[in-house]
Amino acid sequence: MNKKYATKIVIGIVLVVVVGGIYWWQRGDALLVQPRLDTEDIVENRATNALKAVVDVANELSGITSGAVFNFEVADMDGRSANFGIVQWIDDVRGDRIVEEHIVKFRETGTPTDNISEVDRTTNRVVALHRTPVDFGGTYVDKLEAVARQFVERVYPEFTGIEPTLEYVPGRKTGGVATNYFFRWNDKRFAVPNGLEMDLPPFIQVGITASGFIFSYDNTVQLYHNLSKEALRTLCGFVAMPKTDDSSLDREKGIVKVWFTEYEPFQNRYLVLPYEPETDFEGCSESAKTYLRHLPNDSDKN
Repeated sequence: MNKKYATKIVIGIVLVVVVGGIYWWQRGDALLVQPRLDTEDIVENRATNALKAVVDVANELSGITSGAVFNFEVADMDGRSANFGIVQWIDDVRGDRIVEEHIVKFRETGTPTDNISEVDRTTNRVVALHRTPVDFGGTYVDKLEAVARQFVERVYPEFTGIEPTLEYVPGRKTGGVATNYFFRWNDKRFAVPNGLEMDLPPFIQVGITASGFIFSYDNTVQLYHNLSKEALRTLCGFVAMPKTDDSSLDREKGIVKVWFTEYEPFQNRYLVLPYEPETDFEGCSESAKTYLRHLPNDSDKN
């Protein structure tokens, strides 16, 4: 190969590299300036879709098959739930909220009533749905419980498994002439450490008109039953462990459900503790650590 020919090859390679570099630089710059979906936009989109899915089920079971409009708008991207909270009271009026809440709150539009719906940012599950009741005319009181139960089973699949552990309150009506009925399931066995209080014990409730329109849904059971590990560690730090030998360990979830049958203040109730032996149960009180280090069994109690 002569020297002149070799020089041409080198020049050609350099040109290819330069042109290619310019192309990829321009392409990369173009990608950088393209709008990207912000994290808050993603959260809002997911929460909106979650709420819309629950509204769609409510409409379907209410007999609305067409013409339904999704009339909810975001009111708060990071708020607190109206019915959930674990508090340590300082005095009669002041208290510290022990567990953080991150709720996307929606407001129903086109109505004078301040109807608020809630979606948990962490799990993307609907915690509350509230909308203006619609009277279709006619009454279907004997079918309302079945509709309410079917609705909960559809939007909260875990309900079927835990229903036997909940206290059912039959449909109660509002007003002298019954127009609205409420069906409620309470978890009266869920407990928090002594010295802390829940805003309201965990519950599921469906509001439905006498004509079969589902206008409200609340579910704090799923919030309490799915507390984050951070929240469980915080609660574990308040535990003064009474005597018990009844517990169930869920290694997959990394939690221990501790049952108390006769010891104050938790008779026939249970605490949920984090099971993290790899950290030597960091965050827990000394009495809780002692118990967890010598966990007596892996029973499958529900």
